[in-house]
Amino acid sequence: MAKAPTTTKKELVQLDPTSLALDLENPRLAQADLEGRIVEKDVIEHLALREDLGELVQSIALNGYLDFEPLVVWMHPKKKVRVVIEGNRRVAAIKLIKAPDLASELGVPVPELANGVLATLEKATIIEVDDRDDARQYIGFKHINGPHKWDSFAKAKFAADWYKAESKDGVTLRDIARKLGDRHDTVLRLVQAIFVIDQAAKKGLFEVEDRYQKKPFAFSHLYTALTRTQYREYLGLPTNWRQVEPTPNPVPADKLKRLEKVLKWLYGSDSDSIPPVVTSQNPHVKQLGEVLANPQGLRKLEQTNDLAKAHAEVDTRSKKFSDNLLKAVEYAQSAQGYIEAYDGEAALVEFGERLARIGKLVHAAMLATAEEVGAKAAERTKSADTRK
Repeated sequence: MAKAPTTTKKELVQLDPTSLALDLENPRLAQADLEGRIVEKDVIEHLALREDLGELVQSIALNGYLDFEPLVVWMHPKKKVRVVIEGNRRVAAIKLIKAPDLASELGVPVPELANGVLATLEKATIIEVDDRDDARQYIGFKHINGPHKWDSFAKAKFAADWYKAESKDGVTLRDIARKLGDRHDTVLRLVQAIFVIDQAAKKGLFEVEDRYQKKPFAFSHLYTALTRTQYREYLGLPTNWRQVEPTPNPVPADKLKRLEKVLKWLYGSDSDSIPPVVTSQNPHVKQLGEVLANPQGLRKLEQTNDLAKAHAEVDTRSKKFSDNLLKAVEYAQSAQGYIEAYDGEAALVEFGERLARIGKLVHAAMLATAEEVGAKAAERTKSADTRK
């Protein structure tokens, strides 16, 4: 069970829930299609569209507000109003029930209230914390690995904000993962992906709201892609990136154009009328990674924005090489098994010499390529360490 917020203000009090302000920084809004400065009405509308607020309104209208779990609030230091940082759906539902005109405007039907329901909406139990940090562990456990889970993008935003707020005091991501009750590698890839997408937003390269398809944001496309070597090499991320503490702005400045391309291939762009080439995580994320590592395939993708055509180039060259190499080894091993049957024919000696020469040439070329790839990876790691 999640622990209550650790705070010096632990007393529970009863307040009118409609006097509380909804949280304009609620992690549930991480993938909301909201533009510019938002107000409380925007929050309620988003919760109605994406978070089943209508069902909660129906339940409360018929059964009353069941005050089982305290709302968590904090006093905003500038606005001097109590802001709900845990329980926004419940408060929004109560506000709609008590403001039928707003509910009608937002298209949320409110049934006729059952007897005694209004009385249950007058007061709600709250616990007031000193600040957002004070309630993080409680809220994070509940929504990341507890009974009321957020989607992956909201989880990632929450964990990244927590890490940015406390890493300067020596708190590691492993510490945060432990408090959240989640695996370190899971939280790591979420936060790393958030830092990448935040960097793209700050540089004006990509906005979540501008994705081509206005369905729930497929954040898993990005954090899954970044676990693949081809994406990390294409974006200039160091080889040890997946083993170290995450840092903001991880993509080198000279690779930002590539970052823009990757995000638009993953999600498209509504403003530029560019559809994504990735429409399903499996197999498209893997195929795009293979294209990024193949010059011919990458060139075809940049020309056509067609993943199938680009990946055909990968199959044509890379797959043919690996297939033929494997066949050559298989045939050579098979011939070796019959070596006792060789009768000394001179003409076959020449074929053996050709096989040896070709084998040496292929092996030397492969070694040179492997060394070049290794040198580039080492240089990226060195550059990353220098930037630190």
